[in-house]
Amino acid sequence: MAMVPGATFRTIDESHPGAKLATVVSDRAQAYADWYLQDGDEARPSVDEGVDALTVHMPELLPTYEAMVREVGGDDPVLARMFTMWKPPGAAIACSQAVLQDGERGPRLVRNYDYPAELMDALILRSAFTGGAVIGVTDAVWGLCDGMNDRGLAVSLTFGGRASMGEGFGVPIVIRYLLETCETVDDARAVLTRMPIAHTHNLTIVDAAGGVITAYLNPDRPPSFRRLPIAVNHQWAVESWDPVLAESTLQREWWLLRMLDDPDVDHERFLGAFLVPPLYSLAHDIGRGTVYTAAYDPSQGDITYAWPTHRLPLRFDSFAEGEHEVVFPPSPPSV
Repeated sequence: MAMVPGATFRTIDESHPGAKLATVVSDRAQAYADWYLQDGDEARPSVDEGVDALTVHMPELLPTYEAMVREVGGDDPVLARMFTMWKPPGAAIACSQAVLQDGERGPRLVRNYDYPAELMDALILRSAFTGGAVIGVTDAVWGLCDGMNDRGLAVSLTFGGRASMGEGFGVPIVIRYLLETCETVDDARAVLTRMPIAHTHNLTIVDAAGGVITAYLNPDRPPSFRRLPIAVNHQWAVESWDPVLAESTLQREWWLLRMLDDPDVDHERFLGAFLVPPLYSLAHDIGRGTVYTAAYDPSQGDITYAWPTHRLPLRFDSFAEGEHEVVFPPSPPSV
């Protein structure tokens, strides 16, 4: 009998890099090394290159980076390189995200993260690395796939649909930087205009006042910005080499636009739509299933992580640590 796919998500509260994150790394150190060096040691930059890039582009994060290396990575040279997130390996992740505006409750950013369950951190972290609090789902321990800060800025990523690579940062550390240093959509846009990006990604950003932008980021093109509160897996046009992804991204974009145009869709219905196909992916057997859904309400300070079977509500002032067992719905039978 085939094993039912699932994952154990952990919620950890650690203001600064320390013993709790060190335990996470000790459990997954080999997996991180295998991922980071998958293309060979020579394909990744030296630690000095990464530190130099952080010094130039994200100096506010240097003390946290040094603490990550010392307190979390145990001065492991591979982890020291990985933690810079300068020129990391690429990954194609088929995610969906959108922002619903509600006059009474304010904006709600909802996203689905589609990814191989065995490769993700499965870690929801509350931190205060540079002073203000940030809650989000981590990638490579201190980067973020999505998250929100206590000033009401929320950010989420999707794969942008192009197999491009260049001189720049992995987007998870860019999201961390935005949430550590920015309060508004305009602040975030100013940062992204100057930030070098390693791969093609889309960021949807919303603030407590209801400002929204979607940023199209590439290593070989200048960033571009849209007021469209939606991001799937293409940018201005579909450029994917994968016909399945190309068809899926257009289908999900159409579905999101349809929901945003429906006056009967409120916050609850909006979140619920992400928990069923076509937005929710059942393709866990091929590493493209939805592993979690996140909803961020920046004007309310509410955060909800959701799965088809249960939900995990969190706030900055009521963040409970623990483990959460998740069983994913079965993949549909092949035809």
